[in-house]
Amino acid sequence: MTSSGTTTPAQATTTSDEAGNWFPENLAQICNRLTATTAQSSAVPPVAVFDFDNTCIFRDVGQAVFRYQAQHLRYRLTPRQLDAILPKTAGQLAGRPLTALTTTLLDAYRALYPLVAAGKQDEALRLPEYRLFAVLLLWLTDKARKDERLGPRYVLPFMGKLLAGFSIAELRHLAVEVVQKVRQEPLIEETLSVEAPEPVGRIEASYPLGLHAFPEMQALMHRLARQGIERYVISASTEWLVEGAAQLLEFPVAADHIFGIRLRLDERDVLTIDDPIDYPVTFREGKAEIITQRISGRPVLIAGDADTDFEMLTLPGVDLRLLLNRRQNGLISTLYQDPDILLQGLDLTSGRFRPTRESIGG
Repeated sequence: MTSSGTTTPAQATTTSDEAGNWFPENLAQICNRLTATTAQSSAVPPVAVFDFDNTCIFRDVGQAVFRYQAQHLRYRLTPRQLDAILPKTAGQLAGRPLTALTTTLLDAYRALYPLVAAGKQDEALRLPEYRLFAVLLLWLTDKARKDERLGPRYVLPFMGKLLAGFSIAELRHLAVEVVQKVRQEPLIEETLSVEAPEPVGRIEASYPLGLHAFPEMQALMHRLARQGIERYVISASTEWLVEGAAQLLEFPVAADHIFGIRLRLDERDVLTIDDPIDYPVTFREGKAEIITQRISGRPVLIAGDADTDFEMLTLPGVDLRLLLNRRQNGLISTLYQDPDILLQGLDLTSGRFRPTRESIGG
């Protein structure tokens, strides 16, 4: 697996499952560096840090739960709480008046809420307001994430706040329920549309179906565990959803080693709509802050896939920087030609590794 064709001790212990569809040079560098790291004694323990969505798994668990909630009306937040977390920014969003968008969404939820609160989701799904609410929520969240005034720093906590009323234990179970369902779906994109009252008009919302773990990343985490290197996950999805999904998908990472979007909890460990105190949004610089301030150890490996991972992937003193190539056009694309980056190719249609740096499909 090395360029010379010789076999190193690290390669000799690589199983066929670990090899998977890695770009061979990436796997060789990872194995050799990890073996060298564990052979050295250090007062500062080595650690490995992973993004979760589209890095450990193909697709996004936070997005999957968000979509599942909208489709099945699995909500506990009140209309008043929804009103409190909707954007209050003036002007337009994707060419439509933002006030009209939020008012239409809130009116639809108010019509659904009595049945939702009574646990009669099946009846609520038959109301005309259901499709309007679901499609508009999906559309608004997608457009808000791309909006310069709102963006991911608004949308990521917003998606967490839609989970208000669930306990953290219930969220772990909800993640398991959703992942078990969506992993049976085909890996396609689905589009919904609705005719909303003017001035909103006709809108369409698209989202990806399906989800599965990357077996190569599962094997890598198990290798790290065997070599005594602690594993951490820092995700832009809600933390307790990632905990549930990671356990179900058999990633060997402890719950207290998982960091994600958090909300303030009440005395019963139930989510509120309030932001946490002294905790960053786990997006871009927030992920780097978690590593430098909340993780004890020296990162020997950091893995990510998107702009949200840029700052942690470019932290100084990291031995291995693994970047899954999703053919992005944003800031992360500036690292695709970086010689310090282990760029891993993907088939973006099937959601599988490719034994090359280049990606196809999508």
